[in-house]
Amino acid sequence: MAQDQGAGRHAYTFIWTDMGSSDEVAFNRWYNTEHVRDRVLHVPGYISGRRFINVGVGPKYFALYRVKSAQVFDSEAYLNLQRHPDENSRYFIPRFENVHKIFATLVAQNGQGEGACLALIPLAQAFPQELAASCVDSIVQALTLAHQSAHLVSTQFIQTDWRIVNNVTAQFLRKTDTYLHGAIILEAVDQESLNQAIDSLQDLMSGPLAPYLHKPAVGRFQQILSFHPPV
Repeated sequence: MAQDQGAGRHAYTFIWTDMGSSDEVAFNRWYNTEHVRDRVLHVPGYISGRRFINVGVGPKYFALYRVKSAQVFDSEAYLNLQRHPDENSRYFIPRFENVHKIFATLVAQNGQGEGACLALIPLAQAFPQELAASCVDSIVQALTLAHQSAHLVSTQFIQTDWRIVNNVTAQFLRKTDTYLHGAIILEAVDQESLNQAIDSLQDLMSGPLAPYLHKPAVGRFQQILSFHPPV
């Protein structure tokens, strides 16, 4: 499928985190049966909520939410969840460790659908204004080729909306999260295809993107939950 630049201006938030082992079983039960469900079902505009477990390096858990537009994060329904967290949220959320987050809009996409395997290439620094256009063009071109050559389900490039970050973080239970500047997301049906796609992006990651990448440069995940609002 052809690259779809700015497709629908969908927006994303994700959280990449660890949880202390003493709370891990209860944490996963809460996350899978309450936390994702509350957002996807009770906040209009949510398209999906998904959870992954890390099979590489970095924090253990990754949750990815897709919404119809960034305005969902301005909505009273969303902000109310942040202002008035339930009892379990008040217990677990302050116990997250090594937290990396994003609130971002979609810049470019290839393909559609969800993969069982996901790779995240996060950006820890913003592109300088004079290089931003060329960096984005390099990413878009590389993702189009990767999608075609590795038979990926989809690729996305998202960039942080700092207005949303500044607006919503005032309500959060944690004030120490690390906010990323953007991310490349690759989705595949199996780990072999995902690894092939990551390999095809090495020139991009060691070249134009090298000064801006987070460490670790690539997170690899296996999906454990996918939740969607009823049709």
